[in-house]
Amino acid sequence: MPRHALPLGLAAALAAGSVQATPACAPKGSGPAVEAVVRAWFDAGRRDDLAALGKIQAPGFYAYDGGKKYAGLALGELVKGAHASGVRIEWNLHDFDVHLACDQAWVAWVNTGASGKAGALQPVTWLESAVFGWRDGAWRMEFLHSARVPPPA
Repeated sequence: MPRHALPLGLAAALAAGSVQATPACAPKGSGPAVEAVVRAWFDAGRRDDLAALGKIQAPGFYAYDGGKKYAGLALGELVKGAHASGVRIEWNLHDFDVHLACDQAWVAWVNTGASGKAGALQPVTWLESAVFGWRDGAWRMEFLHSARVPPPA
């Protein structure tokens, strides 16, 4: 064996180990699946199902809502607490705009609904968007942003 064979082989093995694998891309045409995951996230929130929210959210998930940052399940816990105090929240998601790029998706939608105590619900419109990552064969929500549209003056 030539004297340089071992160092060159070792260098090649080290270089190969440092190369990152290409991310697995989501199936083409999976825009409707992204929309379905958004709907599933809101359905879980409607039912106060924190376990389901946790399965949909990626590790490190956070949201901006009402001018605050919520990490992990904190937003779901806030909604659950509001429900426990008698607040009703109605969500109606529509006008989805989904963009896909391999293992990432960005989606925006309009959410028209209402919020308040029974008998005193006030109409609300939110403009919302989220970022998703394709992880282990499923879309996982990484980030959510929700902005309440001010009522007409």
